[in-house]
Amino acid sequence: MKKLGIFIVVVIIGVCAYFGIKQVMENKRIEEIKKGWYVEITYKEPIKVRDNYNTKGKEIGTVNKGEVYKVLEVNLDSNIYYWYKIEYKNTTGWIASKKKSPWVNDVNNPTDIATPEIKFKSDVYKVRSIDDINYKHLTVVEDTDKYTITHKVYHEVKPSEFIDQYWIVYTITDGAGKSSSKTQKIEFDINPSEDEVLDFSEFKR
Repeated sequence: MKKLGIFIVVVIIGVCAYFGIKQVMENKRIEEIKKGWYVEITYKEPIKVRDNYNTKGKEIGTVNKGEVYKVLEVNLDSNIYYWYKIEYKNTTGWIASKKKSPWVNDVNNPTDIATPEIKFKSDVYKVRSIDDINYKHLTVVEDTDKYTITHKVYHEVKPSEFIDQYWIVYTITDGAGKSSSKTQKIEFDINPSEDEVLDFSEFKR
């Protein structure tokens, strides 16, 4: 009985050591990958790994949220997806990421491939005054950290009720010069003066 107990303890120690070493090796692998171009999977569902950069390619496996993979190249031919060629297990494969709602974080990409995008959860942005406008409520979708955000505020009077309405247009521009804009209604506790805003007739839809 005593020998059995010792055996079990030895087995447990061995298993723990095995998984501990395995985790250390995995951490080192990820650390090395992060020195170069890589993607981190952010999509909640498994993404299929294929042998070619199209949806008809043969499926060779899947990748899951939180996993990190070295990128070898990217294909931009599709209007819907970016296709990334990654190191996958002992081979390589292709995974897709939607252009408008990316399924991965693209990090250390040597070329800025994506058009940046701004998102916000609320239809109305409320601030005390025009001087209090900030971008903390915005979510930026961009494959690099090299971008700038600017804004313009437009004023209109709702014709039927003669009520002041304001709109804020955010513009995000990345390091490669690609940009996009998004409009949100804005409400002030203290309305700005007319020289601080633009007439809504100048707003380009």
